[in-house]
Amino acid sequence: MTYDVLIVGGGIIGASIAYELSKYNLKMILLEKNPVFADETSKGNSGVIHGGFDPDSHKIEARLNVLGNKLWREEIFKDLFFPRAQVNSLVLAFNEEEMKHIKMLYERGLTNGVLEQDMKILTKDEVIALEPNVNKEIFGALLCTSSWAIDPVRATYAFLGAAKQNGLETRTNAEVVGIKKDQNDEFEVSLKSGEKIKSKIIINAAGHYADEIAKLAGYPDFKQTTRRGQYRILSREQQGIVKNICFMVPTIHGKGVVVAPMLDGRVLVGPTAENGVDKKDTRLVTSEMWDYIGKIGTKIIPSINLDKTEISLAGSRPIDIETNDFIIKPAKENKKFINAAGMQSPAIASAPAIALEIAQLVKETGIKFEKKSNFNPKYNIEF
Repeated sequence: MTYDVLIVGGGIIGASIAYELSKYNLKMILLEKNPVFADETSKGNSGVIHGGFDPDSHKIEARLNVLGNKLWREEIFKDLFFPRAQVNSLVLAFNEEEMKHIKMLYERGLTNGVLEQDMKILTKDEVIALEPNVNKEIFGALLCTSSWAIDPVRATYAFLGAAKQNGLETRTNAEVVGIKKDQNDEFEVSLKSGEKIKSKIIINAAGHYADEIAKLAGYPDFKQTTRRGQYRILSREQQGIVKNICFMVPTIHGKGVVVAPMLDGRVLVGPTAENGVDKKDTRLVTSEMWDYIGKIGTKIIPSINLDKTEISLAGSRPIDIETNDFIIKPAKENKKFINAAGMQSPAIASAPAIALEIAQLVKETGIKFEKKSNFNPKYNIEF
């Protein structure tokens, strides 16, 4: 059996691509090396659909963040049902220098295409009115009202569930260990189990291992590194201590530094930013970072009770070393081997837009690309 499209990677990026491509008459299979889907980068993050003011305007990230945010709100949320909530983002400035960055982020947001009505620069008093428990040393903030919080694991399962009901096949415990071309110019993919699967097109959405999968296929066009972030999750006793997703200024402190309400009523604090961690250790929690995460929390919300920590977790972003941007393009030597790599933040926000980009690249391979007349976009994750 030969598939039209084989997707490597069952995180939210691979799943969103599968969902988009399941709208077409393509025979598809998605392979995930782990026993469950969305268990690496898709699981170890804050689950924020960012508004789009942060990415540098020249990057692919910037365009796809804003488009992805729009697609989530106007299309995905209407058809796929999983835990999510609209939660404003509040980027906090604690001195005049940080206020300069706040103003720069506002202007960048406009350049990136964020609607003016979705952003506002707040004074100190306006910030305290929104967040009474915030550090009173605050100077001001940028408010963005187009951000959302989602459960990225359940969102992944919603994408996959909808894609499966439209014909996608999936496999877990399916680690790819070999990729070669056969005499028919098709890919023969070897799994660790010994099974071989053939496909006309491969989409490489393997997260931290995307560069290794590309190299395995003979297309070592890029190299990734890692940036691990560790979090502490506080009990529901802290619910209400913060109402918005409260960020430190990302251009100074790194994008993901937050104290934020979670969908389950808990409070998220973190993350750290540790570069160059071994790929096998990206989900590891270390005792060295425990107090540092606490400093993040008390800087933003001094009265937060970090003794109420119930859970600690870690995740990591795969970062393209050359561009520090998304890699969404075919291999230089083969347009039928398509990479969706370098999926650092804002990849979750960008996921539906990334899927559209990949679908266009699939179409450009020349494969028969016809929309299904009976596509069913609806899927509900009840639990």
